[in-house]
Amino acid sequence: MHATHRTLVMLAALVFLAAAAAQAQDKPASPPSAPGAAQASTSASGELTDVDAKGATITVKTATEDMKFRYDDQTKVTGAQKGVAGLATMKGAQVTVNYKKEGSNNIATSIDVRAGGADKK
Repeated sequence: MHATHRTLVMLAALVFLAAAAAQAQDKPASPPSAPGAAQASTSASGELTDVDAKGATITVKTATEDMKFRYDDQTKVTGAQKGVAGLATMKGAQVTVNYKKEGSNNIATSIDVRAGGADKK
């Protein structure tokens, strides 16, 4: 009976270790999904009202509010010549900005400028 008891304890320990190892393999996949959820892409559309090249931001007047977006060299720009640099001449244009939240900042991942809007100067 002693040997049977010892075998059962060893078997239970192996099952426990196998379950712990399987759970540990799942752990690395879990933390990246939490920040990834916070970085889900969202979009906003409206009129491009301001471009701050020094601050690398644009302001878009949506139907409900003025929204500020940060951009960088990774931001994809379509519909404007010279990419991000071309936005400065596009004030008044209708744009759609895909962005992600990083803390309190809206980080533009892509900016689509629709034809028809022009600088109203």
